[in-house]
Amino acid sequence: MTATMALAYAEAENCWATWQWTDRPHPEACRLHPNVLVAVPAAMALTLPDAAEGESTGEAIDRARQGPFGTPEATVNLLDQLGDGLIPGEIVLALIDRAQRDGRKPRLRIQPSPALAQVPWPLLRVRLNADGSRRSWLAEVADVCLGVPRDVLADADPPTTGTTVVTVLDPRVPGHAADSALGSVLGRPDPADPLAELIARHGPRLVPAVTGYPDLVRRRDLDRHWLRSALGEAARFLYVGHVSAAGVELATGESSAMHLCCVDDTGRHRPLTAAALLTEPGWRFPERVALLGCGSGTDLRYPEPLGLTLAAVLRGARLVTSSIWTLPTDAALAGQPLRRLILAVDEAHDTADPVAALGRWQLERAEAWLAGGDEADSPLVWAAAATHLVDR
Repeated sequence: MTATMALAYAEAENCWATWQWTDRPHPEACRLHPNVLVAVPAAMALTLPDAAEGESTGEAIDRARQGPFGTPEATVNLLDQLGDGLIPGEIVLALIDRAQRDGRKPRLRIQPSPALAQVPWPLLRVRLNADGSRRSWLAEVADVCLGVPRDVLADADPPTTGTTVVTVLDPRVPGHAADSALGSVLGRPDPADPLAELIARHGPRLVPAVTGYPDLVRRRDLDRHWLRSALGEAARFLYVGHVSAAGVELATGESSAMHLCCVDDTGRHRPLTAAALLTEPGWRFPERVALLGCGSGTDLRYPEPLGLTLAAVLRGARLVTSSIWTLPTDAALAGQPLRRLILAVDEAHDTADPVAALGRWQLERAEAWLAGGDEADSPLVWAAAATHLVDR
């Protein structure tokens, strides 16, 4: 059995970290540097492609390409600083000691506070000695995932127990042209698209059943009624498309929404919100879910954590991989990094331990980014993926 350390951050006048092995009774705690609650959100705001007030999505991506995730050297500097400020040395030593005694890497389940919810935790560079001359990615020390708040766990439904892989790829949003703000995420369908691998990988498990990639993407018939019915017999759900995350000035993210092919009684587009997943009857999710859209995993940024990811957990999901910031498309960055992320998440979700599998892939991308600095390996894409895990 994999040993698990639970690490939680709490905000008061300062930021506190508490940690405890789940098979041991005594927690430990420490107070972080007083500036963490200001410095970390400020650094991430400069780093990430989330559009600020008055900034377009394109402008935000261009700014992010010039920021800390724009060059390997700047990336290392940022992740060194985050590792020093957020991960106490006692935690690193405890994780290493446990791995040596158990003969396997432990799991680190992190519950960030709202100010720390967009930190790419697996990629923090932590000290292996006192002066920091030897460092490691946190994901090399432990398999890192995000936790689920206790009140969500208490109310969560059981998952569906089917066999299919329900896949929604870049659905057409009614009333929005392909080149509009809610237009195509993946571009013009091409039979030779790398994402055609999904069809070969899943075969008859894939829903909707198709013979070629153009029939899988940009569909017009994947609305909330179809999805609710399809998920009833699913083992997995993969969504790639537009997500509208609620503004962080709100208390909760229940208005966060994914964009399917839904319309209301007047024929206007009707997004599927987190609130609708909780109030409309009949919604049940499979055990493993991937929601790959802009800000689809920002639930923990709110004082009352909720959004699409935690709504999926409340309706049965036990493992949800989603994006903790805006995802640039392959039209914005060279080398098709978004497609590589989609295929990597899909492959990880078909393994016995998706957290470990996705962590290994992210480590490969991190090393490739440091070695070459190619846009195809940009952390603006692969580092956005975080997995929330129900680990009772």
